[in-house]
Amino acid sequence: MINKNIKKLQYYIQDVEALVDEVTASSDDQLLFCAALVSVVRNIYLTNLGVEQTNMIFEQLAQNLSMVDDFHPSKPTIH
Repeated sequence: MINKNIKKLQYYIQDVEALVDEVTASSDDQLLFCAALVSVVRNIYLTNLGVEQTNMIFEQLAQNLSMVDDFHPSKPTIH
């Protein structure tokens, strides 16, 4: 099951990245897309997990982003 979920995650990441490339014309547009995506993600988490778990997820995300400063991988997600 884990392998199946990893495959799904890889597909979703690639699909969203392709959509970003298709619908954005500049890096500014890409940043706007990201802002919209974060809002959608937050709403999905709130709907499915509630406030407390959503806050925990976003806190962990913030911690992970701070670790990126130490390592600077070119693609810090599963591809």
